[in-house]
Amino acid sequence: MNKHLLDLILADAIVFLSVIRLSFRIKVPNGYDLLSSVHSWIYPDIQPVPECTGIGYFGRVYHLEHEKVAIIIRQTRVGESLQINYSESGVAKEELKALIIRTLGLGIDIDDALEQIRKDPIIAYLTSSVMGIRPYMSPTPFEALIKTIIQQQVSYKSANIFTKRMVLGLTKPVNFKNQLLYHFPDAVTIAKAGPNVLRQYGFGYKTEYIHHAASLVADGELDVNSLMGRPFDEVLSTLLPIRGIGLWTVRVLSLAGLGNFSVFAFDDLVIQKVLGNLYNGGKRMNAKQVQEHARNWGDSSNIVLYLIMCAEVLGLISQKDK
Repeated sequence: MNKHLLDLILADAIVFLSVIRLSFRIKVPNGYDLLSSVHSWIYPDIQPVPECTGIGYFGRVYHLEHEKVAIIIRQTRVGESLQINYSESGVAKEELKALIIRTLGLGIDIDDALEQIRKDPIIAYLTSSVMGIRPYMSPTPFEALIKTIIQQQVSYKSANIFTKRMVLGLTKPVNFKNQLLYHFPDAVTIAKAGPNVLRQYGFGYKTEYIHHAASLVADGELDVNSLMGRPFDEVLSTLLPIRGIGLWTVRVLSLAGLGNFSVFAFDDLVIQKVLGNLYNGGKRMNAKQVQEHARNWGDSSNIVLYLIMCAEVLGLISQKDK
């Protein structure tokens, strides 16, 4: 075989191996629905936040080991494995795979929660609609913290709008697989932007809270990533002294950023309103009533509450219950 032909074969082999290396599949729980799970937190018509979705896919750019990695996750049908494509970087595939499994909540068992929903005559009809949902989480505690502050005292849709403005204002997209994908601005970027710029995105009085939290992280005074896996009491004692962070914020962060379902934001106005419509004759429950009612669902009560909130965002709750 002449050398030129051998070189061509080797070049083709390298390209082929490169393509294989930059894609992989992930098995999912039975009936898992990628887009329903993501759209429980990300509105399809308000993007990028920085997540972007389309028919059969979800994409964004992640920060890993100080590198940006563009990722597109595809699912052709509910219940099928996920096809992952990602941009070239120095990040190990296994690390990327672990991050995706965590952020998509693929390791969280919801079977007991589904059984509780199935046995409850008021919400039993939701069982088949929510069985494919798994808790979607922010990839980093910092992103979850900033997003949670943005969500304070506004509707979740409004929070998405404000987040979109910041993502478009402080980051630049990456063109990957003919899709423009975005990342969430890091702490240094937000801190350097300053309050005057941040205020333009609609944060109002929370501008100072967002800038202060980002500055603490940027200056190394707060290590939000170290909160992963720590008990709720430790997370609370670390964050509560920070201006603009209260109990509701820490509870939502614990769930949406740390994957801790041992706590729930019973004082959240959305869940109070939804449970009031379902179980209290249309009168909004208070935090104590939500907590007391949730005990009916046993140890899986917090995941039941989570799935009810997802059903509300997705418009799955019957109009007669509203």
